[in-house]
Amino acid sequence: MPRTALTLSDKVKLIKLKETQKLSTRNLLLDLKTQVYDAIKNKEKIMDEWVNSKNSGKSKRVKTPSFEQIDQKLYEWFVSVRSKNLPISGPIIQTKAMKLAEKMNVKDFKASNGWLEKFKKRHDIVWKQVSGEANDVNQETVVEWKQKISRLIAGYEAKDVYNADETGLFFRGIPTKSLVQKSESCSGGKKAKDRLTVFVCGSMAGEIRKPLVIGKSKKPRCFKNMDISSLPVIWKFNKKAWMTTEIMEKWLRYFNADMRSQNRNVLIFLDNAACHPKIELSNTKILMLPPNTTSITQPMDQGVIYTFKSYYRKFLLQSLLCKMDNCSSAHQLAKSISVLDAVNWIALACDNVKAECVQNCFHKAGFLSNEGTNTNGINLPENALNDINEECVIANVDVEDFITFDKELQRFSATISNTNLLELTTKAREYAERAALKHKKQSNIKNYFS
Repeated sequence: MPRTALTLSDKVKLIKLKETQKLSTRNLLLDLKTQVYDAIKNKEKIMDEWVNSKNSGKSKRVKTPSFEQIDQKLYEWFVSVRSKNLPISGPIIQTKAMKLAEKMNVKDFKASNGWLEKFKKRHDIVWKQVSGEANDVNQETVVEWKQKISRLIAGYEAKDVYNADETGLFFRGIPTKSLVQKSESCSGGKKAKDRLTVFVCGSMAGEIRKPLVIGKSKKPRCFKNMDISSLPVIWKFNKKAWMTTEIMEKWLRYFNADMRSQNRNVLIFLDNAACHPKIELSNTKILMLPPNTTSITQPMDQGVIYTFKSYYRKFLLQSLLCKMDNCSSAHQLAKSISVLDAVNWIALACDNVKAECVQNCFHKAGFLSNEGTNTNGINLPENALNDINEECVIANVDVEDFITFDKELQRFSATISNTNLLELTTKAREYAERAALKHKKQSNIKNYFS
């Protein structure tokens, strides 16, 4: 009978079977023979390989690539470009790999078709048709990730496991529907699309940290004569009010300094957005969530941000109701809301998000506490939605639309580097030249026979 090599997943199942059912190695040997000894002997190595594997543990052996530095840099570039939903083909990967080898002064590297196939297999990369529809969440990836979480957070208390995410906010967004008389036309003027980006960070224990808010101005007019450091939020700015790598890195270093001052070692889970840097910090370990799964695997997306926005809209509606009698138009009503109002409501909304809500959202994303408790639903505190419902009833507003109408607002730059842009531009130009040449040949043939 030929020997069959076990996959990483099989070896992990074997280890768990032995530990949970207290089976003897002898009994397991009846079915799996000598590979049982190999798996048990190398338990720690195999479990580490499984946690860090990108191909769901399907490979039978984990080999270190010959050009490991090129492989790592190329995969980071691939993840960064795909996070912007830009199409990548095999030749583009090969061209990028050669440029990296040249930049790193590696002489004997060749990005052959065989190398490309191994790179794709190593990182579980497949060819798919680009579609305008939303990215499908790979359920196998989600299941595999949730199995790894317990090992990733092992040794950390719940208060030391964090997740953070950005959300766009139309801070002057007023309701777009209204009750009117049948004979009355319904117009409200230009929609207020003044935006901020809010970075929300919470722990598995239920803590919500001081929010980071990104606006378009270093010091808005309403901040005049104010010490910005005294604001209830961390204020940053750029011309588009987006999260950038520079802002994110500064926040991470500030966060790490706070953890160091408390003598704490923590984990923080981030999505793989291009603006989230992969840096080494003394007291903070950064782990990236699987690509295209954050709608399921990111705790902040399971209800924390939704609850935060519920409270923000509540405070906004309360302000609008007080100001309606003194405003002559919807535009004037929206403009009566200042950035300082928004900053205060953002801080107040974060304070109102209950620890129970944050904990349940971590549980829903697969982050189980030591006691193993879990929840199937978000279980938001009742007053979060009751309060906003009450205000929306008074103002006659659709609750869901009002809370989520800025859900898809862009939060960070989708700009690619000059090198990547040059590659894509060159390929586009070559394609256009070939198309023009083909069209010219067809025109010449047509003219010849006419």
